[in-house]
Amino acid sequence: MSQTLEKFKQAIVDGDADGSVTLSETIVTRADATAEQIIDHLSAAMEEVGSRYETGEYFIPEMLRSAEAVERSLAVLEPYLFERQQDQSGVVVMGTVKGDIHNIGKNIIVSALKAAGYEVHDLGVNVSTTKFIDKVRQVDADLLLLSAFTTSTKPAVLEILSTLEDEGLRDHLKVISGGASHSPEFAREVGVDGFATDVKSTLAVCRKLLSD
Repeated sequence: MSQTLEKFKQAIVDGDADGSVTLSETIVTRADATAEQIIDHLSAAMEEVGSRYETGEYFIPEMLRSAEAVERSLAVLEPYLFERQQDQSGVVVMGTVKGDIHNIGKNIIVSALKAAGYEVHDLGVNVSTTKFIDKVRQVDADLLLLSAFTTSTKPAVLEILSTLEDEGLRDHLKVISGGASHSPEFAREVGVDGFATDVKSTLAVCRKLLSD
């Protein structure tokens, strides 16, 4: 299975959507890969794509092809991952904040959280403050994950936190911000409870905040 997972990872890096779907179907059929292994390879693939973009080896078309490979693969893999979920871990509301339409990393994290046993309500991209607040209240969320790819989204994150305070929801909710540009400094500036830059750190901070 390790060879299949490596080929799966490479298909995503190459933007080979058809190949990644075929390999996803093989993974599901064989049923001998753990959810963690699958998510690790998905994450590693997107990290490599991001690195190639930063160095100028990849451009927007290559990024979009890899994104398509991820989305089509997740359509095949999510039921398999869900079957292997652990006991219920908590209720999560997640979305990309207003002004940001990045969703590749968010989609992988949503799948990872589901596989880890979280009840996840994914609001998509360019999500307004009102939509976040309404969903948090509706599902009585334990965690709010705000995906914000760039630091230019800082005002949107601040607005959400301020509104949570005004609505009396902040004390009963842990808020995590995440994205490639995030740092301890950003987290302190906006006042979130935790921050994450990838799948592993997201799962770790979710576990920590709910156990405190």
